[in-house]
Amino acid sequence: MNPCLHDELCTVYNTDARNLTLLLPESGVDAVVTDPPYELGLGTAGRVARWDSTGIAFDPAFWADIMTVMKPGAFLLAFGSPRTWHRLACAIEDGGLTIRDQLCWLYSSGMPKGEWGDHAVDRALGLKDGRTVRGESGGTLRGRRVMEGDYHAQSEQAAAWAGYNPALKPAWEPILVAQRPRETMLGRNLLDHGTGALHVAACALDADMDVLKYRYERNDRLRRGDPRGRDTFRDTSTPRRALPRLSGRYPSDLIMEAGLLGADVARFYYCPKASGADRPDVDATLMVPTDRTRWTAHAERLGLDPNAEDYPDMLLDRDAMAVCEPAGTVRLAHPTVKPSDLMRWLTRLACPAGGLVLDPFLGSGSTLSAARMEGLRCVGTELDTHYLPLIRERMAEPAGQPLF
Repeated sequence: MNPCLHDELCTVYNTDARNLTLLLPESGVDAVVTDPPYELGLGTAGRVARWDSTGIAFDPAFWADIMTVMKPGAFLLAFGSPRTWHRLACAIEDGGLTIRDQLCWLYSSGMPKGEWGDHAVDRALGLKDGRTVRGESGGTLRGRRVMEGDYHAQSEQAAAWAGYNPALKPAWEPILVAQRPRETMLGRNLLDHGTGALHVAACALDADMDVLKYRYERNDRLRRGDPRGRDTFRDTSTPRRALPRLSGRYPSDLIMEAGLLGADVARFYYCPKASGADRPDVDATLMVPTDRTRWTAHAERLGLDPNAEDYPDMLLDRDAMAVCEPAGTVRLAHPTVKPSDLMRWLTRLACPAGGLVLDPFLGSGSTLSAARMEGLRCVGTELDTHYLPLIRERMAEPAGQPLF
């Protein structure tokens, strides 16, 4: 299969992530950093996105295949939902990887998505929403109608349930840290494969080193039986260093927004949710093949999935356009973008310098962009052709720009 996008650092395939074992050599990937579907639609009767209800993220066989293309000792970092991450963890573990840790990304800008009780009761009684539909884009946003103003109960039964909602405000996301088991001791694995340890020095946090050194020295005196501290650390099985080993504070498994909960943020990596600058969008005309038989050859040549319903015009050349017809202009964007700084920090942590990062669920290309900016190579798959122009925009960004 031909890649649909390719340059000296990045290779993108427009195919199902399950085909990765057919595309990549065994044990060739240094790290996997990915934001898989949260599968929030599995087992629900409501309207859900098709891509978020396939079950692929909960399939142990899929993660077992991913493990075969990872080097022994390579790390996998995978985002999850607070509601479904346990199923993701079980699938990854059942696929043969070892769960090593879990990063907690705290933020304060989440929005609750449950339906209010009064609105739900009125809807159950067959009463129509009395609000007006917003005029923009036909009154829809990502396929849902957008209503103007606040909702007011239209029945006594509904009024009794005003202020009730089945959902809490989301304020954190887990990032699972897993690892392909090493074949040998750590040192031998580092020598043979270049994997097996996180690059913590490259992800150290800013700190007042004079204060940090004082604390280390004080703890060292206490451990050695300083008369003022007696034998506080005498019985510990973990030796305490007399001086910091890193130039900065050791990275922890907590990521948070600055000032959240009034905490001392210098102790943690700070990253808010994705900003507008993190969310690429492009205008495109969707092209529909008029002759599927002739189209298949063009799709194979361009590295595109021949079974997609339509294709953004910017992915096609003149010959491919000749067997298609336009089906309207749309603005393409991705609904679940992760912040660029966070993805750069994660790729830097998980992948050794100059290594290869894999993302089976590229989406708008946040991992790919992060890898490029860190001077790393990246390979990945994205099945939805609508997101390929967004990835192409990422690939046009300059590579090797320092994060901090």
